[in-house]
Amino acid sequence: MTIKFANMEACEHLAEAMLSETADPNALALAWAGYSESIANELRAEFEHYGPNIDAAAMESRGYRVLTAKERAWYEKVSQALRDAKTEQAFIDIIGTDDQDTLMPPTIIQDVFSDIQKESKLLAKVGSQYVGYATKFIMNDASIQMGAWGKVTDAITKEIEGAIKVISMEQSRYTAFCIIPLDVLDMGPEFVDAFIRALMAESMLYGLEQAVVNGSGVNMPIGMMRDPEGSFSQTTGYPAKTAVKVTSFAPAEYGELLADLAETPTGRQRVFDEVILVTNMSDYLTKIMPATTVQSTMGGYVSNVFPFPTDPIPCASVPTGKAVLGIPKLYKLGIGGSRNGIEYDDSFKFLDDCRTFKAIQHAAGRPYDDASFIVLDISDLDPAYLTVRNIGELPGGVEVSGEVTTKAAAETPSV
Repeated sequence: MTIKFANMEACEHLAEAMLSETADPNALALAWAGYSESIANELRAEFEHYGPNIDAAAMESRGYRVLTAKERAWYEKVSQALRDAKTEQAFIDIIGTDDQDTLMPPTIIQDVFSDIQKESKLLAKVGSQYVGYATKFIMNDASIQMGAWGKVTDAITKEIEGAIKVISMEQSRYTAFCIIPLDVLDMGPEFVDAFIRALMAESMLYGLEQAVVNGSGVNMPIGMMRDPEGSFSQTTGYPAKTAVKVTSFAPAEYGELLADLAETPTGRQRVFDEVILVTNMSDYLTKIMPATTVQSTMGGYVSNVFPFPTDPIPCASVPTGKAVLGIPKLYKLGIGGSRNGIEYDDSFKFLDDCRTFKAIQHAAGRPYDDASFIVLDISDLDPAYLTVRNIGELPGGVEVSGEVTTKAAAETPSV
């Protein structure tokens, strides 16, 4: 069971601050403070109601995790460090750096990752996986033909070697600024776990979705809206793809778009049975929904009508007027843990009775190739229309045929 603590207003303020193009540090700090306090308030209410001696079964029924021995020991160390440490070195002395027993147990990150996959349809759909403390993420390039009939040759060996892409996770480090009230540390490991995991899940959700959609590739994953085979810049990363203008999802037009996905940059054909269409929620409601909703002869509406199996996915990280069409399994995202999971931070000292820290997460990801995803310009996308073929007979036995195109919401002419 996934437990949600923060109230909706705090979530909205945090989302607005994190997704803002201006990225005002003070606004983000205040948004994090408000979000953290909303979680703390819920935990305080739970703690006051149930008290410190609530049994494990009751806590599990409320959505709290039953901690392993290693997790409990780690949270006790973290609580002591956050409560007592006055400097970064004091924090390190308490929580440790090299001793394996002091590392954040990987089960914590695994559960956080599981939670955000339940919350994010996009992250659940793409090929994402937890890779522990690995520093390299290996991808098999599906666009390469890995072998041939006949004698083994040097050319085939090179093809097989070229089919492996190794991505470093060491440079792709995502850091979230977190604030924890000191009284939460006194509630016990289960409550601290709920607090820290809620903060990590929310920050990772926005950060990973943004990276998967439009990550530049500079110390972060390469997004679907970028060309992973393009010229790389140390400052701007990989080039953004040129958006393809789309005015309808009629079979002929949609088929042409999908045909571009079916052919790899090397000219080989690939087979897929489903695609995703990622847009922000406003564009889905004003562009995608009208273009894919038709009225049945019974008077009701049928939504998400596409010529090919397509799963629409709302995501706040997609710019207005744009959409991403692609094959979800051809985006690979590896999520890994950092050594201690959190780091000491004293950047914001204006908050009373609170301790600030950084939640650290490593991730690497990229599309297989430039043809895995297409960026669409949907600013002029038309509403759905029904085309009805009428066949009749003129006086004298002359047969005629024709097509009548009507808006989907209109009454369907009789055939």
